[in-house]
Amino acid sequence: MKKSNVGQRLIVALILSLAIIQGAMAEELITIAATLPITGPKSVADGAPPLEAALKDCVAITNEEGGIAGKRLRYVMEDDQYKPDVGLRVFEDLMAKYKPMCVFGSGTPVAVATAPVIRDRHKVLYTSTSFSAKCAFSGAPSAFVVGPTYGDQVAVALKYIAQQKKGTKVAFFYSQGPLGEDPIPYGRIQCRRLRLDLVGEAVGPINGGDCAAQIEQLKGKNPDWVILHGWVGATNAPLIKQCRDLGLKSELLVTLWGAQKSVVEALGPDGPTFLAVSPYAYWWMEDVPMINKLRAYTAKNYPQVTDRSLAYIVAFTAGKIFVGCLRQAAAAGEFNEVGTTKALLSLKSFDTGGLTPPLTIKENRFPIARILKSNPAKGIFEPVSDWIEFY
Repeated sequence: MKKSNVGQRLIVALILSLAIIQGAMAEELITIAATLPITGPKSVADGAPPLEAALKDCVAITNEEGGIAGKRLRYVMEDDQYKPDVGLRVFEDLMAKYKPMCVFGSGTPVAVATAPVIRDRHKVLYTSTSFSAKCAFSGAPSAFVVGPTYGDQVAVALKYIAQQKKGTKVAFFYSQGPLGEDPIPYGRIQCRRLRLDLVGEAVGPINGGDCAAQIEQLKGKNPDWVILHGWVGATNAPLIKQCRDLGLKSELLVTLWGAQKSVVEALGPDGPTFLAVSPYAYWWMEDVPMINKLRAYTAKNYPQVTDRSLAYIVAFTAGKIFVGCLRQAAAAGEFNEVGTTKALLSLKSFDTGGLTPPLTIKENRFPIARILKSNPAKGIFEPVSDWIEFY
């Protein structure tokens, strides 16, 4: 009987020891989580794989380089379907199960819905694919936009236009709905501030389609420049083609999500040229240290992959900011939500390895970008301006 009791006590002690070891190992892991639109609408679901690839790569590279203060990172993800209610639920699930210190979300609807919860309860570092002002100015100090807001992008475009010629005639052509409408009030203010003549506005369906009536409306105003905003990726290509086919002679300039290689490729090697606003480097740029590092990493680990999209660069930049804030909080001896938020709000000339210019945070976003011009023959964009700050 005594031997049996001893044996039982040894088994219990062993189980407790394993539990303690497993708990200690769990404590050594720092979680970066994501809610992505895996089964969302096709236009956003197509962007989920490169977002996930970037976050996974950032975690893996950080671990290869020693982690953060001796702790390893792990990546976890849930499908938010690009729906605010689902996004909020899976965010809460991730917080309860993994207690992540950083979370990447899928876009404006989910990010806006999640912001009050981050502000009031879970003060984790949070960003998403959205550049909406509602995300930067949500009242949650730890939630940020990983670049310039849509309003900043329009302001940078207008500042560039004003540098070419004062009093230039400008028009806005944007998609119907929250995404398209987001920067327009700010754009109107900046036109007045920069003494540009805002001669017209046109609104088109978010899926593109036939916009002949809107383009004829713009032609009647005879603007020197038209800023297109609110269409994602290759959806911009048929709009640009319609503008040219219908005789709109204005310079065309798209905001960030139109500044993608897929747009240039869709227009073809003999297609029209256009300009774009972007704070990011691109996969084809050979003079960017982090691009070269990621190319080498990709060649080694994913030899079948020959290109990475803008979405990948955006998410990897977000990961770099997450890691930078975690390291700064650990170095300060304040490795918690308070410490990471302090680190975020003190970012100044943060080095992303050239994925962006050095980043200094201003009201929870980084209001800097430059103007690129499409090169149809090469199927890429090339810079035509220096970095332009706007705040």
